[in-house]
Amino acid sequence: MPFAQILFNIFKCEVDKVPNTTPSHSLADYAGEYVHPTYGILKIEMKDSELLFKLGKIHLPLTHFHYERFDTPDDERYGKWSVNFLTNPQGDANKVVMSIDEAEVTFIRQASVPDSQLLTLLAGTYKTPTEAKLQVVLKEDNFLYLLLPGTPNLKLIPYKNFTFQAEKFSDIIFEFVMENGRVEALKQREPSGVYVFIRQ
Repeated sequence: MPFAQILFNIFKCEVDKVPNTTPSHSLADYAGEYVHPTYGILKIEMKDSELLFKLGKIHLPLTHFHYERFDTPDDERYGKWSVNFLTNPQGDANKVVMSIDEAEVTFIRQASVPDSQLLTLLAGTYKTPTEAKLQVVLKEDNFLYLLLPGTPNLKLIPYKNFTFQAEKFSDIIFEFVMENGRVEALKQREPSGVYVFIRQ
């Protein structure tokens, strides 16, 4: 690479960088697997108090640049990679945006999928505050669905432990309330408030 181009890249990097910023989360909160249908699994891992970037055969350290952006070193073989984390309405890092093959692509964070036995336990009938009944059913695709008469079926996406997100509404969370190994209720949390459905 010509010396002038090297100087330009260094200068541009310094101009772009916003000084004195910090990540909004602890480094461990960014660790996880992020998936893209074409480029596969991007693994962000913690090792010795730093993040590691793993995409296919590429394994490089990842350091904070500014805000939610982290960069790898400029590797002689694999080049330099820049990762920008996006957060969901709950404040968790759930997406990674990167430039690959001259395009911007988004990797989606994967939640651990509950086993079928647990999902079967959560399925059942719940009563709304207005005495209506809704059904939580486990379908053949191994996802739970919320069925309420007069409304479209709502697919529940695993989020954390006994918590699920509405497939098309990231600001709506459903949490199954467990007591002594039994499902007692289902809570729906959204910007307008919290609603509790009692298990029948």
